[in-house]
Amino acid sequence: MTSELFIRFFPLFLLLGLGLVFRRSGLLTGDSIASLKGLIVNGGLPAVLFLSFLTMEIRPSYVLLFVLVFLVCLLLLGLGKLLEGTILKEYPLSRFFFSGFEFGMVGVALFASLFGMENLPRILLLGLGHEFFIWFVYAPLLESQNRGSASLTGIVKSFFTSPIILAILTALILNITGLYGQIAHLSLTRGVISAAEMLSKIVTPLILLVIGSELQFDHLDAKGAVKLIFLRLVAVSLFGLLLGWVTSRYIMALDRMALYAFIIFFLIPPPFIIPVFLGKEREKENRFFNNLLVLYTPVTLVLLMIVMAVIGV
Repeated sequence: MTSELFIRFFPLFLLLGLGLVFRRSGLLTGDSIASLKGLIVNGGLPAVLFLSFLTMEIRPSYVLLFVLVFLVCLLLLGLGKLLEGTILKEYPLSRFFFSGFEFGMVGVALFASLFGMENLPRILLLGLGHEFFIWFVYAPLLESQNRGSASLTGIVKSFFTSPIILAILTALILNITGLYGQIAHLSLTRGVISAAEMLSKIVTPLILLVIGSELQFDHLDAKGAVKLIFLRLVAVSLFGLLLGWVTSRYIMALDRMALYAFIIFFLIPPPFIIPVFLGKEREKENRFFNNLLVLYTPVTLVLLMIVMAVIGV
């Protein structure tokens, strides 16, 4: 078991470390990291998600899981708001830390690297409802913190022009209608699939390098970081257990891969967009949450190693 865990996790920590080394040596700069993120979000992740949703099994009962994930995210946001007004008064906007998950940059990459692209649809079932929550609830609320309001037109436009959303919707349409089965044999289709497969293979290493390059903890409020991370982990664990129980009872049986999909989904950090949406106007909160999110990723890896050591691979 120890050797199996080492084989699975060592490459992840190695790439994180390389990202840190590349940043400190100047091989990765702020501009190049931003470019890599753009490549990941606009190219790599859409390719991964397109391929996975294109061939995954779609059942009517999954709609209920979609709704439940959305509601869980909503409840976590409400819990965060409650805590923000009580025991977390010294950490404004901490409600955004309690809800949402960095599904693309961490969840997809981590699950695929540990369990293979062929098992990725297991965690994607959780990600679909989450993405709707992020686009139509979470991001608008974050945006309103700076601007005072959020544009519904702008939100809808951003949603339907996002490469990730376009990839998911296109794949779902081709899958559900059966159209993909009718055109899969065409040379053009096979060429597109082949190109998407090639592009998808660079996603995980690039994501790990980018995350590693941002492992900087300057001016980190250690006490506040430990407090918020602990409280979030308790909250998401309870909601994750509840959702897992409901899913296994009313939606589908949870085999080992589905179980790990739930575990990874609820262990991954909050969305990395928190500092982006807070902007320069909230410099103090921006710096605090940026450091906090960076710290959360290695915490996720360590906790996941412990869980896998206990329940097996």
